[in-house]
Amino acid sequence: MNEDRASKRVSIRHMRAFVAVALYRSLTRAAESLFVTQSALSLTIQHLEEDLGLSLFDRSTRRLNLTQAGEEFLPSAERLLQDFDSAVRDMRALGKRERGKVGVAAVPSVMALLLPEAVATYIDEFPGIDIYLREDNSESVQQRIISGDVDFGICSLWEADPELVFEPLFEDCFGVVFASHHPLASSTDDISWDEIAEYRIIGFSSDLGMQHQLSRTAALRKEVREPRYRVSNTATIETLLTRGLGVSVMSALAAHREPLNKLNMRLLSEPVLKRIVGVAWREGKSLSPAAAHMLEHIRRKVPQLDRYPGVRIVDAETD
Repeated sequence: MNEDRASKRVSIRHMRAFVAVALYRSLTRAAESLFVTQSALSLTIQHLEEDLGLSLFDRSTRRLNLTQAGEEFLPSAERLLQDFDSAVRDMRALGKRERGKVGVAAVPSVMALLLPEAVATYIDEFPGIDIYLREDNSESVQQRIISGDVDFGICSLWEADPELVFEPLFEDCFGVVFASHHPLASSTDDISWDEIAEYRIIGFSSDLGMQHQLSRTAALRKEVREPRYRVSNTATIETLLTRGLGVSVMSALAAHREPLNKLNMRLLSEPVLKRIVGVAWREGKSLSPAAAHMLEHIRRKVPQLDRYPGVRIVDAETD
């Protein structure tokens, strides 16, 4: 009982006092190095010896020498202080974003059109941070957040999940994409869903978030919800549309990503269909200083997306 109570009184302050006196062999010089008074330092050493139940120094009028117990205790005390100081330095470096790592997963359009500039400015400001970027579909982005593979992700919600916090960033309207020589290229006005009924639909594979949303929108024609032709690669879609094999329905931001930006797009209406894209992170898990600051860099770049027709930035205060 007494030993437990005594051990709780021994602190880093006692260790630092002991190592300083052991180094200088003088209370005066040790006190100066620690910026404390000689009497306060003497009392700290006295308390430490009382708590340990033994003498750490042989005292003389001129010099303090370590006892055998003191000699034995010194290496352990030095290691403890080194570990403590190192841990504190590491945590301060994390807090100041001088070191650390950030993992971000995002859907392809966000990875191509939003993240590069945000990440570039972040690297310039914090060159000591390791960065991991992962491009994936919305379902996999959510899974990577939950598994801890990344700190946060940017996607449209595949399914509502109580394990995730979701903060909308922008709305992305759907449009129809086609080759420059296609009949639809005669106008740039919005077009209704009924007006594309006569054209072959080249859709996306069902594991992609855009097609997932289309397939769950009951008001759309079956050919749009369940296209006969499904492709997972945007370069392949660009090639097929350029050859005039049909049209494709996708979000406005996706249509501006290479190589799809070589094609033409008209926004779809009657009804207007949107996907909500936002940032998601694990419920109850705080972001590290490095990750939180990365997210702030990204938020500052989001308003630049409104230069793309069909993209509307969400005002966090009103939406």
